[in-house]
Amino acid sequence: MAKMKSAVMLGPRQIELVDVDVPQVDADSVIIKTEGIGVCGSNLHWWRGAERPTSLWPFPIPGAGGHEYGGTVVEVGRNIRRLKVGDRVAVDQFHSTSCGHCVYCTSGAFGVCPNRGNFVTPGFVEYIKFGEKGMHVLPDSIATHDAAIIEPAATPIGALRRLGLRGGERVVVLGAGVVGLIAANVAKLLGAGKVVVTAKYDQQEKFAYEFGADAVVRSSSADTVEQVLAQVDGGADIVIETVGGSANTLDLAAAIVRPRGTVVVLGLWEVATKIDSWAAVFKEINFMYALAYGQVGLRTDYEFAIDMMASGRLPLQKLITHQLPLANIREAFELADDKTRGAIKVLVRP
Repeated sequence: MAKMKSAVMLGPRQIELVDVDVPQVDADSVIIKTEGIGVCGSNLHWWRGAERPTSLWPFPIPGAGGHEYGGTVVEVGRNIRRLKVGDRVAVDQFHSTSCGHCVYCTSGAFGVCPNRGNFVTPGFVEYIKFGEKGMHVLPDSIATHDAAIIEPAATPIGALRRLGLRGGERVVVLGAGVVGLIAANVAKLLGAGKVVVTAKYDQQEKFAYEFGADAVVRSSSADTVEQVLAQVDGGADIVIETVGGSANTLDLAAAIVRPRGTVVVLGLWEVATKIDSWAAVFKEINFMYALAYGQVGLRTDYEFAIDMMASGRLPLQKLITHQLPLANIREAFELADDKTRGAIKVLVRP
């Protein structure tokens, strides 16, 4: 059987490449040659050995958790009708691996399909195998490897489409990594009146203005809350939390949001995170947690992301600051984890 290279994460900051079998096509699947795989912020929680994520998915981790893909179809099963060899695709794993017939799938909530079982990603590998559902053929204006960034874009897109902006909202985005920058841009696209972003690093502040921010406040300031509130008199209608990790950003969001406003939580924490429930209840804050994406109305969040990227209204490819070969997987993780080196999105190119 043919072999391919696959990353495996053996423990915190321990990653190597091994030989594994190339997946075999069957009647209802396609084989995709990966051309770009993004290093996600979620991958870095395992890389750091964080308590909560490693308890959910213990080491060793085959594939090292990669799940942001752009690639080319190289084989199709006999029952495949929509895709053909040579098609360049973005891969929505949640949609592809969902059952397609439960109440959640039929309402567009593919990410919470209860019939999927344990969600396991193929990882940082040369070839992947999926069903036809959830595969999105790319327009000519999107490079195949750049399509890997559509997955992290779909998450804030899905959250904000679920929330349903009405236009004119004052939005604060906590964090200016990939998800935060995309959230800022999408909020503007969906009609937000003013968008304020908190950023820690110089490159994040620069990108924030390019991706829709009307104002940027440095998160390292001693008076961050006061500076943000000065930009949104009376508090934000919507606060989008994208930091997670070990930050106290839930309490920060509760301090910034207006009474009966909404906090959208996109970040993932390294330990179980508390919030001052008294502060939250007195303001009657709405909290919405969002892990992934799905479908709103007639269009999936992936389709929305692809359309916005292709039109130039959401220039996702600009966020890809570094590209490394699969052989340099360790360096890719180190670079993505060290924001002082200027990284926004790091791609692995098998």
